Amino acid sequence: MTVRIVRAIVCLVAISVASCSRATPPAAAPAGRIIVALTIDWEGAEATSEELATLSKLRTALGAAPLTHFVSAAYLTANRTTATTIAGAIRPGDELAVHLHAWHSLARASGIEPRLSPSFLTGTDQLLKLDDPGFDVDLDTYEVAELRAMLRTSRRLLEQIGVPVSRSFRAGAYLATPKVLLALGAEGYRADSSAVDPHLLDELGDSVLPDRLAQLWPRVLAATQPYFMQDQLVEMPIAAVADYSEVEEIVGVLEQAYASLQKQPNRDVFVVLAFHLETADEFTARLTTALSRVGTRKQLTDKLIYMTIEDAAEVARLWLAGK
Repeated sequence: MTVRIVRAIVCLVAISVASCSRATPPAAAPAGRIIVALTIDWEGAEATSEELATLSKLRTALGAAPLTHFVSAAYLTANRTTATTIAGAIRPGDELAVHLHAWHSLARASGIEPRLSPSFLTGTDQLLKLDDPGFDVDLDTYEVAELRAMLRTSRRLLEQIGVPVSRSFRAGAYLATPKVLLALGAEGYRADSSAVDPHLLDELGDSVLPDRLAQLWPRVLAATQPYFMQDQLVEMPIAAVADYSEVEEIVGVLEQAYASLQKQPNRDVFVVLAFHLETADEFTARLTTALSRVGTRKQLTDKLIYMTIEDAAEVARLWLAGK
């Protein structure tokens, strides 16, 4: 066999292999989803039997969708609610996470002298008159070390509930200030869900808190997607809060998510929806009604998947890292 013939055979084999390689279809890109995280804030005042009954009814309406429970540890520092009571509202698949309001009982339990002002509701030294004040104290009045102490104490107390405590967080009044974020990073938190469109709170009829949030979250809108904060903390912005968002607005948030998915069909879109335990009886019907309306649109609901903040943030982390 001559050298010329050998070379010809080698060329034919190479062409054949290359042709086969080109004939193999490339792996399909993953189909994008609308990832919805349903969250509830337990503010720390008192979990009444009526509120817990409302939450139970809501769970029936939501079916198997998991909830992320952002719980203030002040329930336990002031003995307003037992760990067993809270545990009874958390179902398998749910997430238990830290929610921080600077109740005086929590500050003292953390070895900190409670701050007496200012109030994030009024911007003055006048706090809400409560047996255990501090609910409305602006978190930014505390130093980073003090915030870390309250985070550690909150985690230790919430562990009494008997459910693993995640590394997700939401600040009281959505005030995850730079100090709070530094404390979160130092304590190993992986996700924050405090960012919110300041205009969402316009219906409060008072500009104090909305103006404060406008300074803190100037670029956050209802459609803002997760992004990295410092220390690789994933920020999971809130798209709608049932207390401040009408049914049409919640439906609009989900429709906008679907429209975004249509533009980028291989990229997940994230929607965080929130409500409060203390006002669940008054406002959660907005949430269930909105989800029911969306449920009639098969193309949209086929793309819906419910996750906890913890799980959604880890998915977002991969997207943000470009993986």
